[in-house]
Parts: sequence; structure tokens; C-alpha cells
Amino acid sequence: MKSSYNDIFSRFLNKIRDYEFAGLPEPNATEQMREWLQSALSHTYIYRIFDSFSADDEIAEMEYTLSSSVDDYSDKNFVEELLSNAMVVEWISPKVKSTTNLNHMITNSKEQKFYSQASHLAQLREVSADAENKVRSILRDKGYIYNPYLGNV
Repeated sequence: MKSSYNDIFSRFLNKIRDYEFAGLPEPNATEQMREWLQSALSHTYIYRIFDSFSADDEIAEMEYTLSSSVDDYSDKNFVEELLSNAMVVEWISPKVKSTTNLNHMITNSKEQKFYSQASHLAQLREVSADAENKVRSILRDKGYIYNPYLGNV
């Protein structure tokens, strides 16, 4: 099975609204998305779903075989949806761990802004946790629905 990076990137871009990222020149944006994709693929809980996997950054394509394959169409959609959601996790993570957020909390002496910043950081953490839960639920649901031990294949 083959998937184009552009197919995954397209799904990823439909999941986020980041005007700062949208303003980047196309080569820079593509390189950043490639890094997020590579980070997403490095997670053991994602990488373990493949029997075989290879990616070619030059032609921006990956070839893979899933451990529990359903059919070509389902497998392709599953992998692209999973990786695009995993890219969302990689995209939001630096926003939570931003020095801007930390500097406001540490150096700001006004109580009102401290709580406002703390609230903002809590909301970012919640968005990040939701994104991670989405990825894990996609993996869990596929494992539950197509489990050979339960006779669901």
C-alpha cells in the first residue's frame, strides 16, 4: 500500500486553523509538516501497526503493510487519518511548551494576568490531551473492531 505525504498533509491541514503557519512559504511549511509526520511515525504505538514500512522523503511517499489489513481502501484511509491526527499532536505540543507561556507565568507580577495565562495554558493542555486521545482512540477502535482473537476479521 502507498500513501503520498500530500494526502496526509491535506488531511492534517483540514484539522487545524493556524494563520501563522498558513503564512509560511510553501517549502518551509512542507518541511515543517514532514518533520511533524516523522515525529508522529516515531511513536511506538503508531509504528507497531505496520508489518513493513518505508518512507521516501525525496518522492514524498510511504509504502507500508498493516499488521491487520482489512482492504486497500480502508487501510489507506486509516493510515492517513491516523497520521494526520498524530501530526496535530506534534503541531500542538510546542504551543503548550512555549517559553512565551512560561515567561508570562514566571515574570508577571499582576495576579489577574497570571490566572488568565494559567487558564490559557490549561486550555492548551486540554487541546493537546484531546488530540492525543483521538489518536489512541483511532488505534483502539481499529484493534477492537478487527481483532482476530475475537473473530472480528
